Amino acid sequence: MKKFYITLIVCLLPLIASGQALRGSYFSEYSIYRNKMNPAFTPRSSYLGFAAIDNLGLGLTGNIGAADFIYPSGEKMLTFMHPDVSSETFLNNLPANPHFDVDVDTDILNLGFFTGKNSFWTIGLGIHADAEFNIPKELFTFLKNGAATDPQVYNIRNTSLIANAYAELSLGYSHDFSDLVKGLRAGARVKFLAGLAKADVRINNLNLTMGSEMWSVAADASAYLALKGANIGLTEDKKLSGFDYDMSQMGLAGMGAAFDFGVEYRLYINRFFDSVRFSASVTDLGFINYGADGIQQFKSAGGTVQYEGLNDITFGEEMNFQKTIDQIKDEFMQMIDYDKVASPGAVHSRIRPNLYVGAEVPFLWNRMSLGLLYNAKFGYTSTRNELTMALNIRPGKWLNLGVNYSMLNAAKSVGWLIEFIPRSGIGCFIGSDYTFMEVFKVSSGSDGMFPIYAPLNEVNFNFRLGCYITMGNKYDDIAAAKRDRREARREARRDR
Repeated sequence: MKKFYITLIVCLLPLIASGQALRGSYFSEYSIYRNKMNPAFTPRSSYLGFAAIDNLGLGLTGNIGAADFIYPSGEKMLTFMHPDVSSETFLNNLPANPHFDVDVDTDILNLGFFTGKNSFWTIGLGIHADAEFNIPKELFTFLKNGAATDPQVYNIRNTSLIANAYAELSLGYSHDFSDLVKGLRAGARVKFLAGLAKADVRINNLNLTMGSEMWSVAADASAYLALKGANIGLTEDKKLSGFDYDMSQMGLAGMGAAFDFGVEYRLYINRFFDSVRFSASVTDLGFINYGADGIQQFKSAGGTVQYEGLNDITFGEEMNFQKTIDQIKDEFMQMIDYDKVASPGAVHSRIRPNLYVGAEVPFLWNRMSLGLLYNAKFGYTSTRNELTMALNIRPGKWLNLGVNYSMLNAAKSVGWLIEFIPRSGIGCFIGSDYTFMEVFKVSSGSDGMFPIYAPLNEVNFNFRLGCYITMGNKYDDIAAAKRDRREARREARRDR
């Protein structure tokens, strides 16, 4: 079976992605890591988590899937490039702005502890990486239709690939202000950021005229790479050439800072309904400054370029799909002439903030709750919105169970959470915000490779699990009750 490269890219990217915390844990009252979404939240116990065991996950958010690119035909599977798949069928299935985002977080250290009944502190160290891909629908029109007429004109706008990697050291504090306003708690976190690398490639506008003898290309594009020790060359005809890396020059590409702010208010009612809880937070509000000594910048040279690189592609029944994708992959960016900026300046780049707004109604003496959470991720080029409904069950203070449903994203999906949280000991959790409801078998394995399964519709998936150590909290009601019992036993022995 042919190797369907575009589809495999869409399908395999989830294997390298993750996120800071599960949205499904936002309303799980004793969850350890929900304070990553709102620094006002506090768990029941102090905790310690460290590399490789405490917070592992994978995930991807996008609005395209395997069913957009592969079509069943009897016992065969046809790619979107096959002539038996009409242009109308393929293009009408695509969203207006195809995109997918990747987030990867690796926690090296997580520590949370109480210094008083109303005070909770967190210390964290980790590495974060994200990537944002925006692929205009017109690019897929070009791939599907090719030179349908002579000449054929395409206007491909707002294509971008933006990737960022940085390390962060954070210090957070949460305080209960119930002495001033009953039910009010607020928190904040400062993050010191060390930029490791930043790549930003944007094709704002690409006018492509395809003729039988020659293609002409007029482009408005820019790119920069912030990575110490890296070198990207240009050929004599202003095409991007190879990538070299000098390990001896390795270092930080930039420095910056970010802040998280959060608040929670509990309106107490009675024991059965406990309270109505309102919360809001903004996280990752900050920037990284990349120094000029570690940056390479490129801009399109301007004017019209005569290009012949893809003229030997055959569109139609005789098309070799694998060869076509290889050519496009290798040569598409070569359509643009670049000038290297001789003296690039420093670049100030923001990271991607998140906004969370939630409302929760606990009932049955706080054994269950219903919550509604709105999340907006402010990306580099656009904002992704999500609305999640959650049902949480707490049969005991040591166990959280939850199921949720997300509805604003391209894929409507069910999520779930199971978390074991002892007051002292080893805790663990496992869960997902997006779960595949349907999967698609891309390869039968007859070509000697393992069978490949992919999400049938939009690629929205994440999965997280982890373990940590809880260390109790001498300020909580359970600890106070134990102290009172111990003191009562001492008094009883003295009286005897």
